[in-house]
Amino acid sequence: MPYQETSVILDLFIRSYGRINVIAKGAKRPKSSLKGILTPAAKLSVSLSGKNDLKTLTSAEIIDLYDLRSGSSFNALIYINELISKATETEDPHKKIFDEYEKVLQNISNENAKINVEKILRNFELILLQEMGYGIDLTRDAVSNKEIEENKIYEFHPEKGFTLTNTQILSSNFYLGRDIKGFAAGDFEKKTTRDSSKTIMRKAIDYHLGNKQLNIRKYLSKK
Repeated sequence: MPYQETSVILDLFIRSYGRINVIAKGAKRPKSSLKGILTPAAKLSVSLSGKNDLKTLTSAEIIDLYDLRSGSSFNALIYINELISKATETEDPHKKIFDEYEKVLQNISNENAKINVEKILRNFELILLQEMGYGIDLTRDAVSNKEIEENKIYEFHPEKGFTLTNTQILSSNFYLGRDIKGFAAGDFEKKTTRDSSKTIMRKAIDYHLGNKQLNIRKYLSKK
């Protein structure tokens, strides 16, 4: 967020400390030593000072840049940033999420294949939910504990998982076992698997975020 004429307030995601709110004084000045923080998709080495909730950024050096040329890759970055911001608390370390976030940036750099980007996003979403304590079992029926069967239809409940249904009609909350198993195996070749995995994760994330809405969805829906 802009702050006064030349400064900005930032939400940094730091491996050892989690999300930290900082002020970068004078970062918008052309010769500022902090201007690196204005670079999209960059990994930084930073130094902070202060004991308040709002720390002061004293140095910032770019140590990695990720080249996100495709629209789908850049939108994926914006989505993940917002998801981390809404799903985690400040100063609550999540080293596994940080490491997976770094893998996402490495994998979607110059990645133009939409199928691969969606696979990367779904994997990150699963890990994020696991770290929040809401893992999803993509292999078994939540009631019977039987393995998901390819030709049967299941209903998804964000709070408990998949349950077998008697319906023969697929809808926004009913999924063919074949697509659930494809999602579990990371096989996104079929469009039905990609569509199903996307709606499953959206329902799960929305449920666990509560009233925190993801603004990036509104932007993408207008494109």
